[in-house]
Amino acid sequence: MTRTASRRCFVGWAGSTPQPPMTPTARTPVWPAPRPLWTLGDWRPDEIRVVTDPELATRAAFLGPCLATEDELHHALHAAAIGKHREVLQGLPGSYAVVVDDGHRVHVLTDRAGLHPVFHTQLGAGTVYASDALILAALQHPNLAEAVNPTALAAAMFLPELPQPFGPASVFTGVQRVGPDHALVLTPHRHPQVQPLWTDTGSTDLVDAGTLLRQALLTAVDRRVSVATTVSTDLSGGLDSSCLAVLAAHAGSVPLAVTYADPYAVNDEDLHFARTIAATQPRLHHVVMTGDQGTLPFTAMDTVPVTDEPSLDGVIIARTRHRLAPALAHRSELHLTGDGGDVVLTAPGLTYLGDLARTRQRRALRQEATGWARLRHHPARRVVAAANGLARTSWSDTLGQLAGQLTDPHLHSPARRGLQDHLAWATLSPATAWGTLRIRSAVAGRLRATAPSPHAHGVRPDSADAVALRTLHWHGAATRGFTQITRALGITVATPFLDNQVIDACLAAPAVERTTVTHAKPLLAAALGGRVPAGLLARRTKGDYSACEYHGLRANADELRALLAQPLLADLDVLTPEGPREALRLGLAGMPAPMGALGVVLATETWLRALTTLDPTRWWRPTTTEEDTP
Repeated sequence: MTRTASRRCFVGWAGSTPQPPMTPTARTPVWPAPRPLWTLGDWRPDEIRVVTDPELATRAAFLGPCLATEDELHHALHAAAIGKHREVLQGLPGSYAVVVDDGHRVHVLTDRAGLHPVFHTQLGAGTVYASDALILAALQHPNLAEAVNPTALAAAMFLPELPQPFGPASVFTGVQRVGPDHALVLTPHRHPQVQPLWTDTGSTDLVDAGTLLRQALLTAVDRRVSVATTVSTDLSGGLDSSCLAVLAAHAGSVPLAVTYADPYAVNDEDLHFARTIAATQPRLHHVVMTGDQGTLPFTAMDTVPVTDEPSLDGVIIARTRHRLAPALAHRSELHLTGDGGDVVLTAPGLTYLGDLARTRQRRALRQEATGWARLRHHPARRVVAAANGLARTSWSDTLGQLAGQLTDPHLHSPARRGLQDHLAWATLSPATAWGTLRIRSAVAGRLRATAPSPHAHGVRPDSADAVALRTLHWHGAATRGFTQITRALGITVATPFLDNQVIDACLAAPAVERTTVTHAKPLLAAALGGRVPAGLLARRTKGDYSACEYHGLRANADELRALLAQPLLADLDVLTPEGPREALRLGLAGMPAPMGALGVVLATETWLRALTTLDPTRWWRPTTTEEDTP
């Protein structure tokens, strides 16, 4: 089956001519030439907010769910234009990209999390930019599968949380990527510039950060709910989605609250907690969707909507369809999810112990390390020693170690992460061991050539706060793939924990304060204590869902073997197929297998095959002189 439908995105032009040589078809103008800006596909009016400042001859488009009032938009644009502080445009409620045209140059600002990156490519005497990589790849390559950049794709698989060494390269040749917390600056007769935006982290204590978070979350939920006729929400039983469901009910809506029950889960208390929460909130209409063999991971992966970057959510497409079916039947205009809560509310892994060791907070280190040692069944002295070792490891040391591992011909893929993986500034994906030595050497060469910025975004890279930022950016990109899939399924998903203001509030507290072994998410408790049931905030347990992955392998064994029989990833010289085939064999036998790595390979392979079904030849056409003139 060949798919010809164009992409949903925004596209703009900046160059020495008023318009680009090629123009996207089926476009809707946001503003005309010179420096035109368009949207493609289905956009709601509230997702395109245009404001102008006639005094300064400046216009701005806020693209995405920007929740600011008209006054807030105008004030922010004027303040940014007068003071040249672009960050003020990024600090409004919601999650969005911003295009600013001052009559001479264009600035395109991404968001904090990575839900709204921007891509760009050179065309004629200027630059075409867009919020979708595929639409720009189609300008250069009629066969999108042949446009894939193997080294960039391998880097995304092997170092998913470490994009910096690979600069602006996207997974498509000739298309550059501008990630979160950056601005693309386009000036006539000059090469495009990418400039970082300032991120304020660790500037306050837990109490003040809790106050900021409370206001940010209330704004994020209240303003979304106030403009939606029908609202639905995840109610997983976990802290994040359950808190949002309660806030949505308090905001005046009558949300449909959906719980997915996994029949294969072990020690799963999620359904119990979800029912308990629903019982305390009369305005929640609770629905439980129980999975079965047809909703297992790895099912129906060939039906995943095509995203512009590989998406791990392709592995669970059947479950996603099943889970969101009630919201679709409800004709929900807004579906809230707790995605992102884990990464903004706490520090990743145990890296904050390294910060405690570096700052010589010995008593706190000993208490925290002892608690984690009991939970993870390690000797406490090993955890303390690992934390002290991490404190002595610089960012340059980390990059050197990663490069050395990449070129190790005997690198193997462990089935489970060890203590050293939880106490590291950066780690390789287990899928790295399956990469060809040539491609791993190429990635290592880029690492060694990297001159690391000592304080990117104002944060030292060898710190828990920096790890949190990198994890946030990876998770934002992953959530972006999820929202592309759900939109194609007919559901508009909102992720308030990845809103700019919510992220700012969370990161205002240092990682060492928002993470502790004694409480699951102390910052969330500081923010919402008294507003949500106390028993919810006291929850410490998590269900084990790994069993469903093994059941999914067995239920889809024939299809997965076929995927790995002649993988396109091997044709690209990205990996040797024997590694993932052996992992599949182990998983089918019920033996410990690196399931995360296997999922990455299968999702990426599925995505590569989906590219071969796209026909982008009708996405662009030559521009005529009569089009889009002022």
